[in-house]
Amino acid sequence: MWFLFAVLAAFCWALINVLDSILVHNYEKRPMALMWSQSMWSLPILLILSQLLPLESTWIPVLLLFGVIGYVGDVWFFHVLEHVDVSVSNLAWALLSLFLAFAGFLLFGESWTMLQTVGALLTVLGTLLLILFHQHINLKHAVFLILSLSLLYVPFYVMKKAAVDGGQHPAAVFFWLVLAREITSFSLPLLFPSVRRTAIKAIRANWSFSAINACVIVTFFAAEYFGTLAYASGDLSLVAIANNVQPFFVLALAGLFNWLMPRRVPKELLSRQSVWIKLCTFFVVFLGLALLALH
Repeated sequence: MWFLFAVLAAFCWALINVLDSILVHNYEKRPMALMWSQSMWSLPILLILSQLLPLESTWIPVLLLFGVIGYVGDVWFFHVLEHVDVSVSNLAWALLSLFLAFAGFLLFGESWTMLQTVGALLTVLGTLLLILFHQHINLKHAVFLILSLSLLYVPFYVMKKAAVDGGQHPAAVFFWLVLAREITSFSLPLLFPSVRRTAIKAIRANWSFSAINACVIVTFFAAEYFGTLAYASGDLSLVAIANNVQPFFVLALAGLFNWLMPRRVPKELLSRQSVWIKLCTFFVVFLGLALLALH
């Protein structure tokens, strides 16, 4: 069953990326306003989960701090979606996997083999080829956006790994990290009236804006749930490989939304040439990530 759970988790994350791209390109471009709108849905769900999950932890202050750092990464993610195709933005998660593998080697005593070196090179090669062969994407700008996005999330996931390895319950680690991020998402825009007014205006003007935000949050919790089930029932390396099908899901979902909702589309170039280039480079990246996971 682990494979099914891993694929479901990858599908959920792909759907989140596509829906966020739709929000940025059709409703609201200001990341803080978008995060504030989504926190309206996530905070009540977290309140319910607080009555169901084991939340005891000696790491709560540190987890809250790194949850705020995760908020910075989310804000930058919305900025990135404004400038590159949603499928191209997924390369940040590939580079994130690469950086986390390095972090595991340097901080947690995990092994690093020649096979992983080949995988790292393939991941970087696939990322550069995808950006290079898309003339509508500025190479230097895209590399900067994707590289910076992946680096911003490294502390968040390193802390999650360190806390679990330190004996903290995974549910508690997840809850306190996400709670800090969502409280920041809700409270920070209160200091900026223009951001708050922008978000309220979008909510009032478009019922679909709120509906998409709700779908993003519900799908986020579903992704976390399926991911937990996958890691609980399958080997870490195999689950990590299965999760790497996410860019293929993103491309398929982007095409589906372009067909179903031509007026509310994500940012995605879907010409025949672009699709073939993306599929080929995604396969190179997938192979590289698979080698990284097999150690």
